Amino acid sequence: MKLERVFALAHKEVREILRDRLYLLLAFLLPVVLLVVFGYGMTDEVERVGLAIVDQDHSVASREYAQRFIASRHFRRAAAPEPRDIERTLSDGSARVVLWIGPGFEDALTAGREVSVQALIDGAFTAPARTIGGYLEGINSQVNAELRLKAAARLAAPVLAQPIRVQARFLYNPELRSIVVVAPSLIMLVLMLVPPLLIAVSIVREKETGAIYNIASSTVTRLEFLLGKQLPVVAISMINAVVLWLTVTYYFGVPFRGSLWQLALATLLYVLATSGLGLLVSAAVRTQQAAIIITTLTAVIVSTQFAGMFVPLDTAEASNQFIAKLFPPGYFLPVVRGMYLKGAGVSVFWPELLALAAYAAVVLWLAHALYHKRTRS
Repeated sequence: MKLERVFALAHKEVREILRDRLYLLLAFLLPVVLLVVFGYGMTDEVERVGLAIVDQDHSVASREYAQRFIASRHFRRAAAPEPRDIERTLSDGSARVVLWIGPGFEDALTAGREVSVQALIDGAFTAPARTIGGYLEGINSQVNAELRLKAAARLAAPVLAQPIRVQARFLYNPELRSIVVVAPSLIMLVLMLVPPLLIAVSIVREKETGAIYNIASSTVTRLEFLLGKQLPVVAISMINAVVLWLTVTYYFGVPFRGSLWQLALATLLYVLATSGLGLLVSAAVRTQQAAIIITTLTAVIVSTQFAGMFVPLDTAEASNQFIAKLFPPGYFLPVVRGMYLKGAGVSVFWPELLALAAYAAVVLWLAHALYHKRTRS
């Protein structure tokens, strides 16, 4: 292999990229658009949920109790339906929750008796419904604690309102903002999608136009050709990585706690691995449509379902963990999240970085083995 020929091919590829406006848009605009769109679409924060209050007690205590829910940032007040219209209110989306306070609410509290309040939650979306249920239980627990304190004060008795109290602290993401977790993960998704797509489209397009036969009839080796195609895409992807980092850090406001040079090293290894997958795809298909479909489906499915993007990978089934280790996102996601949220670095993630380096070498070797200068017609 001669580096002069590799750099000459890479220079030729760069000139072709600069002349192709569609390719430039695909290379530089698509990553940012994907990050912003997915950043807004994948957050699982549940805020300002429509809450309808059915108050049949009409007392000071019932109004104060209902106000505790409305005053929180999690709920907004929706129009109160008649009891017979509660199901229709939930079915047509007028409200996601109906809080039903029955008659005798204040009298029961004054007498020291237990009183039940019914909360009807729209369970059509499972995860948000669980979150809404947690909000209701949390606010109700605060009200109960205050009532116990008031009762103990009235009795003037040495009664502990809450004998055991758990004080939970959330490390790394104390506000529990989902964008803090989702946005760094999208760097993984975008760099799993765009680099292999750029390489696959570039090589397969030459197959379709017949331009690849110029390479087949030359003295350029297979490895030189593959590296000449890969290096410009790696350079473009690293530029995109900088733009993605700026977008996540300053546009979405996610603080970066790690080392920039260590993140750059991890990203470079990841891009080498993902672009190598593009070389594999280009060796296996002959049309741009097939290349686009295969790379897109593979990137989206692997990144969202088998990389631990929404559920911690160590809690997944053994088969899912095995599949995750067959693709680069399974190694890169804990690195980028750990550097953003926890400030961890190479001393913690060196096994993942070694795995990415080995992965990049293996996929390049496989692409070299599968690519033939003489293509069959």
